[in-house]
Amino acid sequence: MFDLTVLGGGPAGYTAAIRAAKLGMSVLLAECGETGGTCLNRGCIPTKCLLHSSGLYASRTAWAECGVNAENVAFDENAAYLRKDGIVASLRGGVEKLLNACGVKTVRARGKIVSPHTVEAGGEIFESRRILIATGSRPSLPSVKGAENFLTSDDVLAGPLADGGTVIVGGGVIGTELACYFAETGRDVTVLEYADRLLPSFGKEISAQLAASLRRKGVKICTSARVTEVGKEYAVYESGGQTLRAEGAAVVAATGRKVNAEDIGLENIGLPAAPVSVNADMMTAAEGVYAAGDVTGGIQLAHYASACALKAVGHMAGKPCGVDLATVPSLVYTSPEIVCVGRTADAAKTGKFMLGANGKNLVNGSNRGFIKIYCDDKDTIVGAEAFGDGVTELAGELTLAVSRGLSAEQVASVVHAHPTLYESVAEACGDVYGLATHKL
Repeated sequence: MFDLTVLGGGPAGYTAAIRAAKLGMSVLLAECGETGGTCLNRGCIPTKCLLHSSGLYASRTAWAECGVNAENVAFDENAAYLRKDGIVASLRGGVEKLLNACGVKTVRARGKIVSPHTVEAGGEIFESRRILIATGSRPSLPSVKGAENFLTSDDVLAGPLADGGTVIVGGGVIGTELACYFAETGRDVTVLEYADRLLPSFGKEISAQLAASLRRKGVKICTSARVTEVGKEYAVYESGGQTLRAEGAAVVAATGRKVNAEDIGLENIGLPAAPVSVNADMMTAAEGVYAAGDVTGGIQLAHYASACALKAVGHMAGKPCGVDLATVPSLVYTSPEIVCVGRTADAAKTGKFMLGANGKNLVNGSNRGFIKIYCDDKDTIVGAEAFGDGVTELAGELTLAVSRGLSAEQVASVVHAHPTLYESVAEACGDVYGLATHKL
């Protein structure tokens, strides 16, 4: 009998398996696909690989100013995809080595729960004291005429699309990142978003700034657009009382994700159809059965899934994990990048610093963006936003400040190295009480 059986080998699944094994548990991991799940194979990592390539190509217009002169610069998309595949394979192999080194038994099959302490996988029956459901999610398609003609993010990341324009239905994180990649590599791009602005779950200033940036790249943005029909090379939509048509060589759906919970035996343990509900310790209503990650229907982010897995395993082992699940940073890897963490509405005080006044930002060839700090009436930092080139690397300090309830003065009082991008965090915090050094 295993101490723990994990269904799914994505960020939640493999994190749980490794942590449990390190805590002395015997662990079985059932995964029918690639180790690493969506994030590593069809999401976070491959997307960022391609965005790095497109960003390098797009930066060619600024090379001469930096003293670099080159002619006939071309973008080899096949090479970019090969590099992406190599990085993904390397990271996947690394995770598999970790699982093996920790003594985790891996079964290359989809696991199905037979009872609260029994799992079937690959035609075998395994007994287990506990089960963790971490089967993740997959792209969701809008219910419109011709939906079968949509490509998904999985299709886009599998290999280069045919030459020509691209219509993207959905202006959230996935849609805007793909729009950035396609635009930077020379395609005509149209984004159709149902809400009245891009990134509707982010602040209005962030949405407006990103829309302006994408438009400068040549992206056509149509908000308040309701798509009614899709063909292989077109999308029909309604906006402003008109019926309009967007055309391209491909139509990509970027309208969210749905949980993977079919045929995993939820009915055998008395659980309703997914998403799988859990309590604060990631326990389901079935004895000994836990769940973590996208399958729970909560925040669909890899780092949140991993954190939930650590929380679950800590509870199983009687060694509570103090991870703060209430403070989760959201990042967007467009150009410029975006960070949002904590509460960014109805703040008592705010501080803001424009990255055009940051030396390292200018050295790196950028003069755009900002960092904004949100505080309560006691100057405690309750939220933060950042918009600019490279700002995703600031997410750690901003999240730590919110999670630990630090005041703007406490963060500003820490010596921040110069010249760095992150010293702008101290400037924004200083601006909360009017003492930013490089702001009038």
